Amino acid sequence: MPHDPVLSVVIPARNVAGYLPASIGSIGPGRYEILVVDDGSTDATPQVLAELAAADPRLRVLPGPAQGPSAARNLAIAAARAPLVAFLDADDAWRPGKVSAQLAVHRAIPALGFSFTDYRHVSPEGEDRGTCFEYWPGFAARHARSPRAFRLGQDALAQIFAENVVGTSTVMARTQALRDVQGFNAHLGNAEDWDLWLRLAAAAPVGCLKLVGTDYLMHRPGNISNDAPRRAAALREVAGCYRDMARAQNPAAVRRCDARLLAAEAEARIAAGQPWRATLKQCRALLRQPHARAAKHAAAMLLRALRAA
Repeated sequence: MPHDPVLSVVIPARNVAGYLPASIGSIGPGRYEILVVDDGSTDATPQVLAELAAADPRLRVLPGPAQGPSAARNLAIAAARAPLVAFLDADDAWRPGKVSAQLAVHRAIPALGFSFTDYRHVSPEGEDRGTCFEYWPGFAARHARSPRAFRLGQDALAQIFAENVVGTSTVMARTQALRDVQGFNAHLGNAEDWDLWLRLAAAAPVGCLKLVGTDYLMHRPGNISNDAPRRAAALREVAGCYRDMARAQNPAAVRRCDARLLAAEAEARIAAGQPWRATLKQCRALLRQPHARAAKHAAAMLLRALRAA
């Protein structure tokens, strides 16, 4: 392990033995420390981590409290020795050049609380499902002419409030900034990542790089993000905490966020076997923020409801 790492890579791990070699392998060489928190694994994760640590002295395994990824990440933030922290989920992978590009941005703008990049959605079968920035029309339109690396501006919180553009495995943050805002709110149980980015954006400037830095694995079995009802409730709770701040920066952000919350609640209604209520929620989302994808989702939910009837 380097004596003076420039970056602490934080990886929460629970029952991810099959993913860890590729994820850790994607970090690449550098003066980094790699902090993997074993969050109560019951599969071969401890054995895989022991083998990886034997091959890479930068890797340090921390026993976790088995309380979920947010508590695991907080444990690693407390133990981090570098001035910057980068988050990487155990089933995601970084692309070459991602880390070096972000480190350069943070060196150029030391005041940044955090920065993030674009990422690509990948299905468990390896299918390319497009990038995050392509998915969110408001963010993409606003920054179409922005340079490759830029600051979000004075309404950074409102931009992050409006659309879910920040992927956890793309974030690099100042270690002290993370500690100042007390890390992730593990009590939320969901949407705690969005809550943290909003708290950081309220406290310091935010940087963005228009490069696809991470491959994000969608819909892994057992992934907490698959729990639609809990996620919808958590999103609504977090939104209530930051609505006034977002409205003060940019009133349009509240409308975009409300559309996103309604779409999440529509998914929760689908999970509850209520296709007609789901359709009504999605139609309300479409009215709040009209765009082609929302219309497509509303049509699909209506068709599902008709078939169920």
